[in-house]
Amino acid sequence: MYVPEEGGFAGDANTLVDGKEGFRNGSSSKGLLNSKNQGLKVSLQQLNYNQSKLALDRSINQTVELLYELVTENSVRPIFYPASAEDSNNVLLNSRKAHLALVRQNISINSKSLSKAKIDPEALKEDDDEDVPEFKILKLNLKVGNNSQNTDIVSSLDKQSIARLLEQRLNQQVKYLLNLKDRVDDTSSKVFVTGDLNAGKSTFCNALLRRKILPEDQQPCTSVFCEIIDAKKENASIEEVHAIRIGQEYNIRDETTYEIHPLKNLEDLVYECDTYSLLKVYVLDNRTFQESLLRNGVIDIKLIDAPGLNMDLYQTTQVFSRQEEIDLVVFVVNAENHFTLSAREFIAAAAAEKRYVFIVVNRFDNIRDKNKCINKIMEQVKDLSPDSHKDAKEFVHFVSSADVLDGSPGGGDGPDDGPDDNSDNNRNPRDPNFDQLEASLRKFVLEKRAISKLLPAKSYIINLLNDLKVLSTVNEKIYAQEKQDKLDELKGKVAPKYDEIMYKSAAISDSITKLVERTCSEVYDLAKNDILTTLSNFGDHQVVRYQGLQNLYEYAKQTQKVMIDTILSSVQNSESSAKTLTSQRVDEIIKFGQNTLGEEFLNDKVFNSDLMFTRRRDTIKKKLDDLIDFTDFFDPSFDSMMLWLGIPKDYISGTRQQLNYYNPATLLTSIPKNTMALKEQIPTQLTLHTLYSSTKLLTTGALIRKLYSLSHLLKPQVLKQIIGPILLGVGGFTVYYLINDIPNAFPRKQARKIKSQIYEMDYAHVNADRISKECRQVLNYPSRQVMNNFQTSIDKRNVEKERLEKEIKDAEISHNYFLGLLDKINNQREFVNEIDLENVNTVD
Repeated sequence: MYVPEEGGFAGDANTLVDGKEGFRNGSSSKGLLNSKNQGLKVSLQQLNYNQSKLALDRSINQTVELLYELVTENSVRPIFYPASAEDSNNVLLNSRKAHLALVRQNISINSKSLSKAKIDPEALKEDDDEDVPEFKILKLNLKVGNNSQNTDIVSSLDKQSIARLLEQRLNQQVKYLLNLKDRVDDTSSKVFVTGDLNAGKSTFCNALLRRKILPEDQQPCTSVFCEIIDAKKENASIEEVHAIRIGQEYNIRDETTYEIHPLKNLEDLVYECDTYSLLKVYVLDNRTFQESLLRNGVIDIKLIDAPGLNMDLYQTTQVFSRQEEIDLVVFVVNAENHFTLSAREFIAAAAAEKRYVFIVVNRFDNIRDKNKCINKIMEQVKDLSPDSHKDAKEFVHFVSSADVLDGSPGGGDGPDDGPDDNSDNNRNPRDPNFDQLEASLRKFVLEKRAISKLLPAKSYIINLLNDLKVLSTVNEKIYAQEKQDKLDELKGKVAPKYDEIMYKSAAISDSITKLVERTCSEVYDLAKNDILTTLSNFGDHQVVRYQGLQNLYEYAKQTQKVMIDTILSSVQNSESSAKTLTSQRVDEIIKFGQNTLGEEFLNDKVFNSDLMFTRRRDTIKKKLDDLIDFTDFFDPSFDSMMLWLGIPKDYISGTRQQLNYYNPATLLTSIPKNTMALKEQIPTQLTLHTLYSSTKLLTTGALIRKLYSLSHLLKPQVLKQIIGPILLGVGGFTVYYLINDIPNAFPRKQARKIKSQIYEMDYAHVNADRISKECRQVLNYPSRQVMNNFQTSIDKRNVEKERLEKEIKDAEISHNYFLGLLDKINNQREFVNEIDLENVNTVD
């Protein structure tokens, strides 16, 4: 510890001063040996310090890469951020056990907002002893309203909004880490003095300098940041103020970047917060290296006097932001007011990086019950900065800065007011409390440089990695649970419904298709058979009444018209039958749809079969050759003559069958060609009918023989006498027969003529196909409606199925990503924790 009476450090608190080691009074061979050992120790510590600094630089770079990866992941798949969950018990996801409760409950968080998640308060009561870390750096603190009614609005935001806020926060951390790296590499140290309004910050700084450099007043006076720098080393020993305007970047070699003012103008400059952003105050401290903190002969120290907290929102925000740029925080507290809300928030923010904060309780001499004040202050420090509380003798000091400055011979306003020597007559009055504070501050900044300079960076990285671990752990658990939930939903609900609707769709489609095809085939067959049957009945009888030869042509035209109308009538009958059958099938198809899709399917539609077959007209009249020839009236034939003679039709048909049976060609084909064929035919030929036919054949043969025996009577003379009358009789009979057969001959002849033309046009097939196609077209409408409704259901299920599959895939990707990220974070934490700074207590 620094001892003012001895002008140096007691015990082993030796340090390097301008390359020389300082000793206590008296020297010996033992002291020289100790000096060599101490030099070797310092060299080793310096080597360890440099190695630790390089390790921290490397860890900062790797942490920045982790943040970049997290930003990329957040842009592709928004990260779940545990925010406030407003419920009846006001449970906060950022509370101490909320993260564990979230995982323990296996809460299914939808993709819209994790912030809407509720946590069972009972879950928070379980495992009270289990350590659940909170966010220290990655907190998203959005407040609205005044201090008494401020509300955290993060919990009311959706997932996308929180993801954007988290992205901004991560980018801020990248920027902060890069600044932190520059700060680690910087050989100088910045001591940041801040506190509440009128806490005596300027007075404390003046006490450290043993000069009234900064203006002091009972009212708040400092509103611009004042950075006090050793003028001898930085500004050619010229005491002056460099005032930097807002928006300017300071460069000491470029006078256009600042304004030069004398020290006496500092009292006015500190009020110009709307003009200047920073005041660089260059001063001289003529005290010895052992006494001066600013001019210590070892490292560059910059003392920053900040505006008081609670002056206004802008100044408070500036103070909060500037603390990130410094190495050591000295927080000045008014012993009469203790810690305000702003003070608590500032120290909590600083504690995210700096484990140790110097707490200076100023104006302690005004307190009557000092023990009570000390106890209350220490209780508050324990909550705000536990590490500072553990080593309170070094970091918590109760002083009266004004008394130190008032009793100092160097308390004037100029650089020459203080002594240049170290004589007893010019030494400051003894103030053990302030001496202890100054010695602790000097020891922490100069000797424990690794702790004051590197430990904040290490602490910040550890805290950030811990937050990333918490964030990754929560997301890994949530995405694992989300993947399982989506899989269960897919396999238990969506996939079975999708398969069921696909099966029903295929079955209904097959049934309807078969029904339509069967109906169309049935309609086709009915129409074709009806038309062909109508054609086959043509010519058997007269279709109109015959009124004599004088009306022969009208008879022919009427007969022809009736035949064509009969054909058209058969087509119309086929269409009527098709309408009836189609109507029945439409009802069956609608019933299919109602049984599977609901009773409301097509219940507002009514099928009107009368609208069928109204667009296409039959053009058979135009295609038929309706010209009447003279030969159309004559159609002599054996059958017609027999009928004309009055022989019954059945007898004529039987006689024709007998003639066909005894046709020589038929007889020749029926003769067996070999023995086996004869043997096979014998059982079937030896029937009564065969025997009867054989007797008839014998009788006919006998008749022919008798006729032949009588042929000698037909002599040429006889034939000449009878041939004329016979021919005349036959001719007359023929003419008479042909004239009388005209009413029957014309229908027969016309029927064959029409049939020939109709068969040539394939009229039956064309009309049957037309009727069938229109039936198919009609049946396709309800069929399409059924299948369209099924397809709509299939598409809906398919969209839901694809959505779940995509969410499952994204959840799996995110789960694997956070598992890998956790490994990287754990490796990085292990690497940073291995950086031992407790044994590295030296200076550059």
